[in-house]
Amino acid sequence: LKLRYKVGETLYYRLARQNINFRMDGTKFGEFKAIAYFTRTRIQNDSEGRIREKFTWKSFVVGQTMTTNQPVKLSYLKEAENFSLIISVQDEDALYKLNFSDLPRTIEGLWFMIMAWDTITFDGLTRPSPYFKFPDSALIGTVIKSTRGPYEFLFEYPPLVTNSKYHFSGKNYSKVLGVSLVKNIPCAVIEFSNSENIVLMNFNFKTVEIKSKGFEHFWGKTYLSLRDGRIVKGELIAPITVVQNIKMPGQKEPNHIEFFTLQQLKLEMLTPDRFNFEVRNKI
Repeated sequence: LKLRYKVGETLYYRLARQNINFRMDGTKFGEFKAIAYFTRTRIQNDSEGRIREKFTWKSFVVGQTMTTNQPVKLSYLKEAENFSLIISVQDEDALYKLNFSDLPRTIEGLWFMIMAWDTITFDGLTRPSPYFKFPDSALIGTVIKSTRGPYEFLFEYPPLVTNSKYHFSGKNYSKVLGVSLVKNIPCAVIEFSNSENIVLMNFNFKTVEIKSKGFEHFWGKTYLSLRDGRIVKGELIAPITVVQNIKMPGQKEPNHIEFFTLQQLKLEMLTPDRFNFEVRNKI
């Protein structure tokens, strides 16, 4: 299960996100899509002996619609080209150390930051760290639980998003479900879950202020190559209920809305040729 592909080797991935919004009566009212193409190149381990990688994005498109009969129109974020970060997926505090200051202060830039976090979600509960003793090898049926407990991740994307945070419950685990063959690669199938988390976000647009609170769970599967521990495929479902207070100029009291969003993520390792073809053709 240990991540052990060679220093200097590069892996190629596509990550797709789809969010579907529903009113509380069950009717659909909007959809969001984003697709990111990125590479992972292993570099020398850090001073603590943890694996380090350089993540580099080659393409990012994003779009949304707020109506049921209008297709999502994707726009290309030029600033995402060749944007890179050095990450250790064994570092439980990796998100605090990522620098997004060069991104444009737009909703597209904000979503790129969120999708950058998403790229390491499939590693999060499949790599060892001080609070999560994920093993180098395990029997089928093995369950691993975090010992960290509840904690908060504070974040901002000023001036668009300020004073915001994720409150993680600490209720997460991984389970070795079995083995499978993916792209002719023998893989261990790892089920993971992270539940009962609270998301607080404060949006500041030119004429609108939005205070948003969500209650989120997510679970999914990561397929780890038994040859070298690389991720071959990942899938995740994350339902979230959201309460928003929206204040417009001149209003004494904000508008109050409630809705449900079904978030879905799909990660796939690609061959270099397929990766370059899709990036070139903006598929």
